[in-house]
Amino acid sequence: SKPAIALIHANGVIVDGEAEDGIMGASGNVGSENIRNAFRMASRDENVKAIVLRIDSPGGSALASEVMWQAVHAAAMDKPVIVSVGSMAASGGYYLASASDYIFADPSAIVGSIGVVGGKFVLKDLFDKLGITTETFSRGKNSVLFSMNTEWTDRHRRMVTNWMKQTYDQFTERVMTNRKDKIKDIDKVARGRIFVVGQAKELGMIDEIGGLTDALAYAAKD
Repeated sequence: SKPAIALIHANGVIVDGEAEDGIMGASGNVGSENIRNAFRMASRDENVKAIVLRIDSPGGSALASEVMWQAVHAAAMDKPVIVSVGSMAASGGYYLASASDYIFADPSAIVGSIGVVGGKFVLKDLFDKLGITTETFSRGKNSVLFSMNTEWTDRHRRMVTNWMKQTYDQFTERVMTNRKDKIKDIDKVARGRIFVVGQAKELGMIDEIGGLTDALAYAAKD
């Protein structure tokens, strides 16, 4: 019944949908649906006056990162959202962090990797050496795009490259939505580069060096 701060954790690889439990119980993943639901609950709770998001993630699914960015951005329209970066907020982890109002990062954190990678493993020759026989049934020019038995054609390479470029452009656009007054040149911090926390602060990627306690104190004061 009293004013409160909601604390939401995003620890692990970012995946689409709900994070599934692992062998030892903990999932080790950040599910986009889990984060979206958590922010929806925190936003609707009248007792919650601010939200602190603790991130420790190397990234993962670009689609899931976009879904979570939208959830955090929507919540930040109503209540202060403060991010606390643990050991890292890289790739999709920083994608998520950039939707907040203010970013703290632990002194030993790694921040950045605003970039997109893509590819696939073609394992047909390996299977042949192991005596494993596989058959592929397909129909259509792009049906084998992600088949592990078929190399990409020039057409496939162009398609994947275009998808990656579109995702990269959206990623940088999302980062600059809230940090355009702090990051002077997105090209200097993007393209997959990573930074130690001191560099990240100088470049405007984070606001302060500090831990979760500092983020909570800032949220309470705010």
